Amino acid sequence: MNKNHSMRSKRAGKPSSQLSATLGGGANKVKKKIREIQRLLQKKKDVLPDTVLIEKERTLEALQLELESAELRKKQQKNAKKYHMVRFFERKKALRKYKRASERVHASSPQDKDEVSAAKKQLWKAEVDLCYVVNFSRLEKYIALYPSEDADNVADKGDKTLSRRQQVWEAVEKHHREGTLPVALPAILKGHKLDDNQYGVSWDQSRESGRLGERGSVNDGQDENEDDFFE
Repeated sequence: MNKNHSMRSKRAGKPSSQLSATLGGGANKVKKKIREIQRLLQKKKDVLPDTVLIEKERTLEALQLELESAELRKKQQKNAKKYHMVRFFERKKALRKYKRASERVHASSPQDKDEVSAAKKQLWKAEVDLCYVVNFSRLEKYIALYPSEDADNVADKGDKTLSRRQQVWEAVEKHHREGTLPVALPAILKGHKLDDNQYGVSWDQSRESGRLGERGSVNDGQDENEDDFFE
């Protein structure tokens, strides 16, 4: 459950025992209870005592929050399953690129500033690519970094898709630079992924923030033919 959800839940007050039973009864039971309360408030709002009215409104808010949360969990689980394989292969590919870029930095001659600078830029891009694959929002269609021509389980190609991918990439880059990613690079290198309470970084977030970084790009043409996955 995210922070905003928690804050709103606190404002809704503590659920009654009847509400607790409804919350544990599944989405259909929650929807039924929401409709019952909405009809009650619509018909008798003007005659209900203030205490009852406040209780019903709090119960309605709590139920709506629970339904919203349940729908998000369902969507998260669906996307996690649907895009599992493409993200698995993209993670492997991004990790290989990261390791090669890291080796190039260590092999660069300190005296050759241009070589060192180029190697560090390549490493930075590889870091963000890897963070992108792991932290891409589970609530949205996964937009592949290295899409194959016949991939049928990733977002369709097109200017809109490319724009969204760039926005997410830049959002991930900003979070990586600031150390605020849901799953940071050190954890990724240890095999960690998003857990059930983490939705990841979405393109909506990046759209709200505009262009969030100047370094790197989604695909700068490097390593086009180095790997055989999704090419």
